[in-house]
Amino acid sequence: MTTNSRKYQLRNYGLPVIQDLTEFSTEIRLSESAIKKYIAFAEYYYLTYEIPKKTGGVRLIAQPSRKLKAIQSWLLRNILDKLSSSHASKGFELGTSIYDNAYPHIGSNVILSLDIDNFFPSVPANKVYGIFYSLGYTKRIASAFTSICTFKGFLPQGSPASPKLANLVCSKLDYRIQGYAGKNGMIYTRYADDITLSCQSIKKIEKAKYFIQTIIKDEGFKVNKKKTRLMGLRKKQSVTGLIVGTKKVGVGREIYRELRVKIHHLFVGKDDNYAHVNGWLAFIYGIDKGIYEKLNTYIKKLSQKYPLSDAINNIWIKVQ
Repeated sequence: MTTNSRKYQLRNYGLPVIQDLTEFSTEIRLSESAIKKYIAFAEYYYLTYEIPKKTGGVRLIAQPSRKLKAIQSWLLRNILDKLSSSHASKGFELGTSIYDNAYPHIGSNVILSLDIDNFFPSVPANKVYGIFYSLGYTKRIASAFTSICTFKGFLPQGSPASPKLANLVCSKLDYRIQGYAGKNGMIYTRYADDITLSCQSIKKIEKAKYFIQTIIKDEGFKVNKKKTRLMGLRKKQSVTGLIVGTKKVGVGREIYRELRVKIHHLFVGKDDNYAHVNGWLAFIYGIDKGIYEKLNTYIKKLSQKYPLSDAINNIWIKVQ
């Protein structure tokens, strides 16, 4: 591909035309010497720490410095977010949520949930480079963007650009799984590392389970077998934390009960974490109106019972 054809391709995608570091420096208003420093010594501009996983082991978090994060955010905002991931990708895409990931599976007799193990560290730098180079950027700029967005050869969990880059890298994975699922009457969605398939036949799902795992492995990922779940009608069906029923998606009774307890603690003065409860109430309002109305009624009853409580003015209630 010639230089002119690469420029034309970038303009056609609506992306900034950047051919060298000088042009990149002008675009992001940062000196070329500073950019070269971040490219050459990127791994030294991360704060790394580990957090325990629920299923055991630890997860490595690589948090970029404020300035490096600003560059990554620029790449996300001006390049990556202008690109479309696959239709099956529901996580970390503008205008999508866990609700969008769960909704397509309403009314299914059986749901299969698979989890990709160590998702971000499984995306190597060469695939990130492939994304930038395929868009039309020169080898030098694609390499520079890759160095800025990767940590020790893989996507860091902590960078604002990692989720979108992972989705773009996973486009081939999505198309392969969707191709199999579609012709076999199954629904497929992916929320980051959470893969979900559903249909009406348990035999189809059981057959698909092994074939899908082969595709995942072939694309360079590994399935976390501890988190693989097969859910029929006799078992509570959940997708990315939401309960999927025959007609709707909801948050479920457990969340409802837990939140009632938290709300009660706020009214009687045992807790003052209003931000946590208000966040849940706002989330539930957008997901499950039925549960929200029950909680709203409960809040009104507590307001009458504890008229002097600070919770009356601090708990979030959607104005009808």
